Amino acid sequence: MPNEQLNQRSQQTESQKGKLSLAITVGALVGGILVLAKNDNARTRLKETSASTKNSVSQYVSDVKADPSGAKNDLVDRIQKTASITKEALNKIQEILDTQGKDIAEKAQEVKEESQDIVSTAKDAGEELKDVGDKVKEAKDELTESAEDEAAATTSPSTTSKDDDDDINDPTVAKGPVN
Repeated sequence: MPNEQLNQRSQQTESQKGKLSLAITVGALVGGILVLAKNDNARTRLKETSASTKNSVSQYVSDVKADPSGAKNDLVDRIQKTASITKEALNKIQEILDTQGKDIAEKAQEVKEESQDIVSTAKDAGEELKDVGDKVKEAKDELTESAEDEAAATTSPSTTSKDDDDDINDPTVAKGPVN
């Protein structure tokens, strides 16, 4: 039973593909006809091209009928010349690829090595910057601790007499040595 369903689905898919390709072909033909119907230049070019092709084919057929072996030899010669020219072109392309390919591979290797150097240098710089950041943090902590120690020393309760308290408000009196 499942095999029959699979076959039916396959046939439906093939049928849909056939309909789609037919629709595309018909659409292309209709589009071409509309272009030819509306465009005088396109019609003229089509007529000229068709006439030229017809004349070329007619001339070739008459040449082959007149001298079949000569036409065959001429065709074989042209094919051999074309094959020779194509072979030369392919050899030249291969030669270019070989020389340029080596240059490209060398340049790619150089770029790879330079990229690795750049990455290594960037990592080193990052580590050095981290060390600098640690030193800056340490300096900040030291300044913060010093400021806290000074603040604690100036605000700590003292066992002073009433006269010393009056001196605190007097800006001309300094506690401790003056340098």
